[in-house]
Amino acid sequence: MSSISIAQFHKVFFEESLEGLDAMESALLALDDGGDAELVHSIFRAAHSIKGGSATFGFPDMAALTHEAESLLDQVRDGRRAIDKSIIELMLRTVDCLRGMFDRAQSGQPLANADSENLKQQLAAAAGNSVPATATKAAAKPAASSGWIIQFRPHAGMLAGGNDPLRLLRELAALGQLVVEAQLDRVPTLEALDPSECHLGWRIELTGAVSQDAIKTVFEWVEDECDLSIEPLVAVTPPPAPAVEAVATPAAGAGAAAATTRAAASSNDAGSVRVAIDKIDGLIDLVGELVITQAMLDQFREDFDPSRLAMLQHGLAQLARHTRSLQESVMGIRMLPIGSVFNRFPRLVRDLSQKLGKQVKLDLVGEHTELDKTVLEKIGDPLVHLVRNAIDHGLETPDKRRAAGKGDMGTLRLEAFHRGGSIVVEISDDGAGLNRDAIIAKAVQKGLIKSGDELSDEAVGELIFQPGFSTAAVTTDLSGRGVGMDVVRRNVVDLGGNVSIKSRAGQGTTFTITLPLTLAIIDGLRAAVGGECYIVPLVSIVESVQLRADAVRSVTGGGELFRFRGEYRPIVRLHQQFGCDNARQKIEEGLVIVVEADGTQIGLFVDELVGQQQAVVKSLEANYRRVDGISGATILADGSVALIVDVAGLIRLQSRRKAA
Repeated sequence: MSSISIAQFHKVFFEESLEGLDAMESALLALDDGGDAELVHSIFRAAHSIKGGSATFGFPDMAALTHEAESLLDQVRDGRRAIDKSIIELMLRTVDCLRGMFDRAQSGQPLANADSENLKQQLAAAAGNSVPATATKAAAKPAASSGWIIQFRPHAGMLAGGNDPLRLLRELAALGQLVVEAQLDRVPTLEALDPSECHLGWRIELTGAVSQDAIKTVFEWVEDECDLSIEPLVAVTPPPAPAVEAVATPAAGAGAAAATTRAAASSNDAGSVRVAIDKIDGLIDLVGELVITQAMLDQFREDFDPSRLAMLQHGLAQLARHTRSLQESVMGIRMLPIGSVFNRFPRLVRDLSQKLGKQVKLDLVGEHTELDKTVLEKIGDPLVHLVRNAIDHGLETPDKRRAAGKGDMGTLRLEAFHRGGSIVVEISDDGAGLNRDAIIAKAVQKGLIKSGDELSDEAVGELIFQPGFSTAAVTTDLSGRGVGMDVVRRNVVDLGGNVSIKSRAGQGTTFTITLPLTLAIIDGLRAAVGGECYIVPLVSIVESVQLRADAVRSVTGGGELFRFRGEYRPIVRLHQQFGCDNARQKIEEGLVIVVEADGTQIGLFVDELVGQQQAVVKSLEANYRRVDGISGATILADGSVALIVDVAGLIRLQSRRKAA
């Protein structure tokens, strides 16, 4: 009989345990805000599941740490200890430590380190237990001779319930030194042996300062499926429990650093996704329709009669319709709620506000708004940077807010919603807003603008996206507003999106990130320019117009404007932008496609529109290099390559030319 490697289940265990840690963290933060006692039970259940799984899958260091946390939670759950800020802080540190252990487990590194051992000792001290250090585990016996004699005899049907006695023994081994003796008196003859039943029993000697409650916790899932007795080996009076307040706490920035790492971790998420069963059922139905349509079309392959041409056309139209529905269903599977990213920020906001002595209320709106998994995984870093800056340099301290006539508590709001074919994420605060004078002075100092230049509020806001731009007088571990903002914009642009800023002095700042719903497939119009073909995203198109020669005005510097709905818009000639030969030069011979991004409209001059095209997006940068004004490429039906126009990028290029 071949053996089953338990390592094949590690990935599922890691994913489920990390979800359990997310649930623990959310419940702890809710408790910190005055949540009810039921949250303690949910935290305990999550910790117990992680402990059991860690022991089962061969991670004793993780099981030992979680056991100490579970012991402390058990005291809170039973009413022997009241929940307070110090316990919540200790448990949040445990969540961070366990996440680090899971990261190390996935990369094959040793799980335990000095931090985890120190935290385990602190948890044990808080619960009134004593835990031998890892370095002393090799000793023949612990210094204390206390322990327990455990008689464990599973019932015959225990295995049928999915419970593994060996997992329980591994959990006990995480508590102390173990001596196990198998009891074979109930094992039948080979002919009468039923391999689905458990016939073994065990006499277990557990040595160490372990409470009886800790042992009962190991067996609580199987207490109705076994005969169990627990007797003291040597009766020992447990030491008095020290006050929780005596437990050492980490440096002020440790929690904030851990929370920042956690919030940004979305870019490193595992490549898996959970799918609702109704979506799977929908796919199966569509595949069934495709099979029927294929069977109908197969008739024409063997015996084609021109009189049945209408039926063939109907079958092809049906095939196209089903294929499109199948594509939409598959894309729907990749769509996930942005709440999985938003839910990481309560911890970050809590830790940063405590470190900076500020009072911050976090509002999360639109958590159920869905976007593509690829976009979701990469949006974490930009959001973390914007949230950190909003707390550090946007929101004021309580005394400054009172002086400005505001309440002590500032508000930070994250909101997601759909707009057309895009998703918009707004990060807004009711703080002091951008310091216009300081930004202009710094820009003059760096040579970005000249002294005395008149700049609009939008132009001043754009300055903070310049590389290395910062108005902070003192460098700290938290970025000043503007530091790294060029990285934020570059990361968002890499996702096919853009970021803008609006600020009012004394009232706050709003950053707006606009992202595509998906990076995989877009709808667009094919535009011919010379001998080339370009795809213009359909969601960006306002209208296409044919202009007369006298409808275009030339401006200083070689630019062109045309009047559209009462206002003048700039024209971008794509053949000039991308160097296309043999393109039409006269404005009246081509078409102008009016496109919009970030509330700004421009006209794209092309030769003609060929038709609508659904484009499978391929990365141009990965296969060639980055090209300004191009977001990607696609392969057409004839095998040729068409470039996809980056409308937001072209608008930014046009703004730079105008500023120059």
